[in-house]
Amino acid sequence: MRAKFALGTAAALAFVGCASTSGGIERGERDFSGGARRGVSSVRIGEAHVVDTRVNPLVPVRVSFDGNNVVVNFARLGRSGAVARLDASSLQPLSLQPHGSEDRSAYSTEAEHVVLDGGRFVVCWTRGSVEWGHRALVQAFNADGSPRGAPVVISPPNVDVIGAPSAITTDGRHIVATFAAASGNSFQIMAVPIEDAVPVEGPELTAWR
Repeated sequence: MRAKFALGTAAALAFVGCASTSGGIERGERDFSGGARRGVSSVRIGEAHVVDTRVNPLVPVRVSFDGNNVVVNFARLGRSGAVARLDASSLQPLSLQPHGSEDRSAYSTEAEHVVLDGGRFVVCWTRGSVEWGHRALVQAFNADGSPRGAPVVISPPNVDVIGAPSAITTDGRHIVATFAAASGNSFQIMAVPIEDAVPVEGPELTAWR
């Protein structure tokens, strides 16, 4: 089973990697507003939430789930690390506390996969360039690595994403992706809810509002 999953993940990452360096939205992708391009997505995307502003963009963002809340680790400008706790259902902030140390490791550029129920998984990654900016995307895959619908852009169109997203699942179906992004002259942490949707017959799935 592990070998099968490893092969599926490798196939998915190879599929993602083939188009991971160009800027803009590629054929088959859907933009953040839900406007259809080509193909059908098998995930639903909710509204991006700003977790905090005045963020240190040089410190990676890490997200985890403590069984009750989504926990986001990052750093603020001029301060040490910080920990934000978000409601797992609404992503509304519950608390923001300083942390004694900050993560000094470099931002990862590797795509991140999150295992879901039934062996399915999603892959989150960043695409773009210095000239055109960077977007965060997600795509769902079957356990064998075959894609389930088209990629979806999860970052708002007015931000430039820094590094690859960090993502977790709270229940095997709902995912939270977090990332740092530049917006104008400021840096902020964003959290985006993503829902795995089983394939259905009929009209194209639409993004959450």
